[in-house]
Amino acid sequence: MKLTNRFKNLSWKEKSVSLYTISLVTPMFFGHWTLIGLFGILIGWIGIIEFHPFIGLPWIANILYFVILISKKLNLKIKLILAIFMLVSGLFAIGITEVPRDEGGGSYDVTVGIGFGLWILSFIFLMLEQIKLMKSKNGG
Repeated sequence: MKLTNRFKNLSWKEKSVSLYTISLVTPMFFGHWTLIGLFGILIGWIGIIEFHPFIGLPWIANILYFVILISKKLNLKIKLILAIFMLVSGLFAIGITEVPRDEGGGSYDVTVGIGFGLWILSFIFLMLEQIKLMKSKNGG
């Protein structure tokens, strides 16, 4: 009970970072073997090289996530637009039905796992943080 109360008291940004961190060590995909989120990030660049949108766009979503987190000088509207693009790009991971097995071109069939849900939820929380900041800046 204490842990849930502690989580409730965090800001949207802190919740986002917490969920993102947890998603790195939980199963991102289920299939022949379980692929945790950290390995998903490590092999995601393959989608960029092969021009595979279902693998490449979710990988770009991670870059946008960190740009939004660390940028202090970006306009809040730009951050919100980036957050929306980040979320939409991340949702392309639903279309991933196979992941590379090795350099030889083999692949494993997979479905999204709990890590994916936590990962997307972290994106939603970061987007909610941007909306909250815009409302407080505009006096609403």
